[in-house]
Amino acid sequence: MANWFATTPNQVMAGKTAVVMGGGSGIGKATAEALIAAGANVMICGVPEQLCLDTAEELKAQATTGGVIGMFCDGTSQESIDAMLAKTVEEFGTVDYAVSTAGIALPRTNALDITPEQYDKIFAVNVKANWFLATSAGKIMRDKNGDKGGKIVLVSSGRGDRAMENIAPYSTTKSAVMGMIRALAVDLAKYNITVNGIAPGYVMTPMVEKVFADNPAQEAYVKSRTPLRDFHYMGSLDEMASAIMFFLNPVNEYTTGQYITLDGGWSIQ
Repeated sequence: MANWFATTPNQVMAGKTAVVMGGGSGIGKATAEALIAAGANVMICGVPEQLCLDTAEELKAQATTGGVIGMFCDGTSQESIDAMLAKTVEEFGTVDYAVSTAGIALPRTNALDITPEQYDKIFAVNVKANWFLATSAGKIMRDKNGDKGGKIVLVSSGRGDRAMENIAPYSTTKSAVMGMIRALAVDLAKYNITVNGIAPGYVMTPMVEKVFADNPAQEAYVKSRTPLRDFHYMGSLDEMASAIMFFLNPVNEYTTGQYITLDGGWSIQ
């Protein structure tokens, strides 16, 4: 049998279907592009709706063996998640991979000044949306895929296990995602569903661009703290997508409940 790495790239995931929540931009879009290049069918969903529709239309031109569709999905709503997954199954028959890059950040604020409304908002997006997608997609994988199972990847953050001043709600939610990865991996293992994740450091996503725009000194601080600062003090979208693709690769059948920290060495100091 030929080594899997020698497989024609657009055949590696041919016939598989992936949902990418948050696939309209940033890490999600880069992951959707990688999945399309590997031959998978891809549902690009999230908010705002037009961004997902536009991205899906853009990426259709890159598809050679799979289909690409876009759809609105409010990850904080179980009904919206269900509608999106039903559309995916209607179009492609099942869900083999579920990737969530859902996440928001609040303005940098001391923990003692966070309002209950802010707390509820960030937990709804950063925790509830990941839970809803993982468990709902997991049910489809269990019921439709038999022993083939499926693969789930959630995006946490390096701040999930390395706190920083004035982002306590964000750090707390990302720690929760890390715990979710481990807990779901245990519960879903009996269905041959793996659950893994990545914990990025600083990547130039729209969210990070806003953080740096609001607080220019933050970029200088990040650079000063990163061991690789003279070469790479920011991660690339493609590197993050590549790590996600490692967990989704069909050859990966033994790794579950893990996350990779991708932060230029920040966390090893």
